[in-house]
Amino acid sequence: MSVVIKPLRVTDKSRMAEVFERYPEEQDRFDTENVAVFDKIETAVYRTMNKGKLPLWSAYKRVRNYGVKVGQNPKRDVEEVRTQPDYCRFYAWLAAQTKPEAVLEFGSGFGVSGMYWLAGMKYAGGGTLFSFEPNRLWTPIVRDNFASVGGSYDLTEGTFEGNLERITTSVEIALIDGIHTRYFVRQQLALIEGVAAKGAIVLIDGINFSDSMKKCWGEIQAREDFVGVWEVGARVGVVELPSSEVGIGAAVARFFARILGRNKA
Repeated sequence: MSVVIKPLRVTDKSRMAEVFERYPEEQDRFDTENVAVFDKIETAVYRTMNKGKLPLWSAYKRVRNYGVKVGQNPKRDVEEVRTQPDYCRFYAWLAAQTKPEAVLEFGSGFGVSGMYWLAGMKYAGGGTLFSFEPNRLWTPIVRDNFASVGGSYDLTEGTFEGNLERITTSVEIALIDGIHTRYFVRQQLALIEGVAAKGAIVLIDGINFSDSMKKCWGEIQAREDFVGVWEVGARVGVVELPSSEVGIGAAVARFFARILGRNKA
């Protein structure tokens, strides 16, 4: 089964519209061509599953307006936090088509989506994955899983927000897949706009995770400066940043205004 890409708003300045339109026709061929590497990735997922449930990052217990109860001693296994295979194969295809110099994702989780990003970038001939995971118990597992696929990656044990200096290349694809709340995602999107290349795309996981995330996605998709807005299945929202200098300048201005405003608070 493949994911369905639904356009919500696409302008004549979008470069990604034509790319996304090709996916239904190309998906089966791409999956077939890469069945060996995808099977290898899922074998790594199976090995990770055998590690059982491991403690969740402790900060989750302090998150307000989270969509589910976390509990006092929360633990998760890979199947509970991983991105599902149909989305993962789409991510690999997306990287293969766009040939990004840099992909950014956070959090890494157990490294499943990251393995697929790496597979797509290897197919395209290069590029670096910048991945962030604050859970010190999960990061070694991520590192082993990334190594099983290979390619160029920079894995940071820590948050994206606290380690911006790790990103040394303008980001062309970013995946926000950390704490699914409006408070975090809005700030993270602003930070991404500060490190993104012209025309970059940002994927936001969990748009229907909670009322907080539904509100967040509604606000994001309403922004008129994005040149394209899509939904991938019922889970992921996608926005395309403008390619023009004027558009990027406005995005950067918003980025600094938000950061400076936050620092004054």
